[in-house]
Amino acid sequence: MIKIVDLDFKAIEDKWRQKWADAKIFEANPDERKKWFVNSPFPYVNSCLHLGHGFTYTRMDVIARFKRMQGYNVLFPFAFHATGEPIVGVAKRIEKDDSDQIKMLTDAGVSEREIKKFKDPKYLVRYWQKRIKQDVNRLGIAVDWRRSFTTIDPEFNRFIEWQYRLLKDNGYVVQGTHPVVWCPNCKSPTGDHDRLQGGGEGPINYILFNFKLPSGEILPMGTLRPETIYGVTNVWINPDVEYVKAKVDNEIWIISESCTEKLKDQMHSVQIKGKIRGEELIGKRCINPILMNEVLILPASFVNPKSATGLVMSVPSHAPYDWIGLKDLMYNPSFLKKYGISLDEVSEIKPISVVKTEGLGEHPAVDLCEKLEVKNQNEVEKLDKATNFLYKKEFHQGILREVCGEHQGMRVSQVKEDLSKDFQKVNAATTMWELSGGVVCRCGTKCHVKILENQWFLKFSDERWKEKARLCLRRMKIYPEEARENFESTIEWLQEKACARKSGLGTRLPWDKDWIVETLSDSVIYMSYYTIANYINSEKIEPDQLNDDVFEYVFHGEGDVKKISEERGISKEILQKMRSSFEYWYGFDIRGSAKELIPNHLTFCIFHHTAVWPNEKNWPRAFAINGMLNVEGEKMSKSKGNFILLKDAIEKYGADATRIALMDSAEGLNDANWLEKDVLAWKNKLSSFYGLVKRYYDKGKLMLKRPIDAWLVSRFQNYIKMITDHLEKAENRSALTYFHQMVNDLQWYLKRSEERNKTIVNYALEVMTKVLSLYSPFISEEIWNMMDKERFISLEKWPEFDPKKIDEYVLKQEETFKNICEDIKQTIKLSKKNKDLYLYVITEKEMLYLQQASSFLKREFGFKEVKVFLVRDSKKYDPQNKSIRAKYGKPGIYLE
Repeated sequence: MIKIVDLDFKAIEDKWRQKWADAKIFEANPDERKKWFVNSPFPYVNSCLHLGHGFTYTRMDVIARFKRMQGYNVLFPFAFHATGEPIVGVAKRIEKDDSDQIKMLTDAGVSEREIKKFKDPKYLVRYWQKRIKQDVNRLGIAVDWRRSFTTIDPEFNRFIEWQYRLLKDNGYVVQGTHPVVWCPNCKSPTGDHDRLQGGGEGPINYILFNFKLPSGEILPMGTLRPETIYGVTNVWINPDVEYVKAKVDNEIWIISESCTEKLKDQMHSVQIKGKIRGEELIGKRCINPILMNEVLILPASFVNPKSATGLVMSVPSHAPYDWIGLKDLMYNPSFLKKYGISLDEVSEIKPISVVKTEGLGEHPAVDLCEKLEVKNQNEVEKLDKATNFLYKKEFHQGILREVCGEHQGMRVSQVKEDLSKDFQKVNAATTMWELSGGVVCRCGTKCHVKILENQWFLKFSDERWKEKARLCLRRMKIYPEEARENFESTIEWLQEKACARKSGLGTRLPWDKDWIVETLSDSVIYMSYYTIANYINSEKIEPDQLNDDVFEYVFHGEGDVKKISEERGISKEILQKMRSSFEYWYGFDIRGSAKELIPNHLTFCIFHHTAVWPNEKNWPRAFAINGMLNVEGEKMSKSKGNFILLKDAIEKYGADATRIALMDSAEGLNDANWLEKDVLAWKNKLSSFYGLVKRYYDKGKLMLKRPIDAWLVSRFQNYIKMITDHLEKAENRSALTYFHQMVNDLQWYLKRSEERNKTIVNYALEVMTKVLSLYSPFISEEIWNMMDKERFISLEKWPEFDPKKIDEYVLKQEETFKNICEDIKQTIKLSKKNKDLYLYVITEKEMLYLQQASSFLKREFGFKEVKVFLVRDSKKYDPQNKSIRAKYGKPGIYLE
């Protein structure tokens, strides 16, 4: 075992970080090589980076370094996202001396003097831009910083204006009336990136059935499953909630108070006329508007007043909560008596089956509750599991039963819209938009759905556009492949999406200056801007010099470059370089991002690219999707006290250990799990590997190749192929597992060889260091330098796989030899003898291999003599006739 060497990781990291910067090795310019353009989402500039950022960025950096060593001209640029409300919100809170906000900034290491300057949103952006750049550099991400920008730079604003004029001209941006996720405080639509909570949640359409009391007052019951109206046995009201009587348009509705605010924002006239407690309605009866039968109003604490109308119809055959709710009441007659309801009234309620589904019984909710052994309404986890399973299965596979009248025999998934329309035609129902899950704006306000008039939308429902997106996706590589289905699903369900808001930072819509392009909508083709940002930055091109003519020439090759040069005051040479740069680099080859961005940013990215560039050559080539990051098995959050800033992890463990531990924690869609014991273990492993190289590199003898040498080379050739194959699929963790095996194989080789072949040991250590350099580049540069190599290891050539160097016979023989060693160990244990060893083999090849290994067997087990005989040798020494037990690959063993 190699001892752990005491290393100053920080000094090593500082040293090589500076050397990289001085040599500008990560600045990429077009040349004759094949290009590889890798990118990751730019961070929002309102705080320090955390470990989750480090996970995503390191994942792509590993790929970038791998491709660079393969000989590609690699570009990994980086920029900063500042669009939207959050930065303005922080500035406002600082202006008001908000103690919570000030504490958050203080905890992040911001000085009191700096915090006072945060009243200016633009200063705040520049501050965090600088801090984030420091973190990215400290982590060792191989970035070309010449191409950096923020989304509030005036030059970038001109680019977004061009993008949106183009989209509008092609009919992809339209004005209309649509439901949006709305922040009542900001008075703006709230996109995914403008949310503290609820990313991916959006408007879903509930149907409200107009159940009527004898008084004529309406109890609107919300559901996502219109077919279940045929299976209603009762309705649920929360007895502890204070409901309101409200005049909604021309009818009196009894609903929760929170529902009134939602209805007001959905183009309804709403006036509250009075209040009524839920308990006052319990025990009464109301009329099912479709079947026209009376149903009983029963109490249920699980009814959430903030969900839809706060009233729920009960379908116990298909809703686990409803079935358990009825069971709970049957076991509690005294509770029923409180509301004047007899036990018989509840006992008489029987489930009504509405949907027939293969593999499920007549009343699947009842069956599932029994299977999961649900005892009562408090077992929320079991009930949610049953509900999610049942709703999904019935929606995709269910067929309506006879009770559904003219709709019987139809699939649930196909009839939903028709049912809703039919029920609305006869005034039995209306609709209401609700959020699919809770959403909190970054300003801290809870959001709801608002039907917005004269809003600007991206027309994702356009079938022509969808077909282009489908084509792009079909041609893309998705890592892991299992994520493709999520993209396909998103393309199909995606409809109109609000693309602008009224407040915050960002680019104003060029044709309607009252609106600002929202956070997600200006971050979908910015990767193309990287290809020209270095020229805009270095040539100090002014915003007023950039118009649609410039961008049309650069990105589409349209227009007279000489005329554009004269009109815009940009040299013809620079314009041509910008055009050539775009043509060389674009489209990007891979983008790494989190799975939570599939339903929005990543799919939007596909749509926008197909709209802006008719040439498929410029479309995205691949997405590499990763999971989220947990810490010690729990979701990382400030409230749990396990929120780890990237700078703190680097300070405590070093960048190399942080990087490699992150990459070893997960791949694919699995969530990563940061464990301190693992990062500390990796820090020790890196020190040990440094010690291994220092002890053995260039220390052996030059000699002819022996079988054990051929074995090590063969093993390493196989590893090179497997590592390369995994890295090509962005499977960084799987690739890393072979580093452990290489270490083990080298240590076996060192143990096996009395004399070490310097050429072979050097080869093995060099291959291992190159592999390690993808994950832990700083220590790898230090090791490479210790080997007296002149070039940066970051610029070295990736180890080549050569199948001719693999000796299958030697591989098999050495594996057999390891098994023989185990057999010898067991024989010694049983016989208590280890003076002399006699082996009996079938073939001469076996005999030769074991004779060459005899010195190792002596060292390993302490034998004085090791003799190997052929079984057929009549002169062999075999006093106990052990040779008769010999088989090919498993010699007979005799000990004295």
